[in-house]
Amino acid sequence: MIFATDYFNHIEDQLPDFNLKLLLNIEDLNNDIFDEVFDVLNPAQQEQYNLFKGSEEAKKYRQERNMQLPYIDFNKLPEKLDNALLQKVMLYQKDGEIRRAIFDALSEDHKTQISQLENKIYEEEKEKRRALMTEDEKRKEKEWWDKYDAGPTPRFMGNLFEPATVYEYILKYGIDPRNGNPETGESFQKKYTYNSKGEIIPREKEDD
Repeated sequence: MIFATDYFNHIEDQLPDFNLKLLLNIEDLNNDIFDEVFDVLNPAQQEQYNLFKGSEEAKKYRQERNMQLPYIDFNKLPEKLDNALLQKVMLYQKDGEIRRAIFDALSEDHKTQISQLENKIYEEEKEKRRALMTEDEKRKEKEWWDKYDAGPTPRFMGNLFEPATVYEYILKYGIDPRNGNPETGESFQKKYTYNSKGEIIPREKEDD
């Protein structure tokens, strides 16, 4: 299953700017899945995308993206990312239109490596912040976390360097943050999709 198709399945009218850029990034960065994602669009949306692709706006967007990001062939990634390549891949995680475009090109091992590095960066930044805190601030922080950890189920935070979506949380922790039940990326995709508002819904309740 190609996860990226879910971002287009329930859009009946014109594609929003986000989806146009997402599709452009898929074609440029993860071309192996482009045809399957493109086929999800209706004829009017396909024409809209082709017009966008040839526009000055798309040309400018591509130029700015390519200047900011190092070149990576996401269709030929090694099974294990060395540190230099991992650092480059991390740069692609900052923008939603780019992060979601390459998501299907990453293996579960790649995603685990990314999560581990994100955690390492987060912990290092947290230690730096704590070093600057007063004792009273540390006490208040501990009280807040004690109360949070005492909750009956895990809560979805979505903080910096933490998963930004329910699906990313599941990939990282193996738990659905909405209910605390064990979940995998594969089982989540089989059970859920997104409606036209971007909300998670069971697949049997998909919009017509």
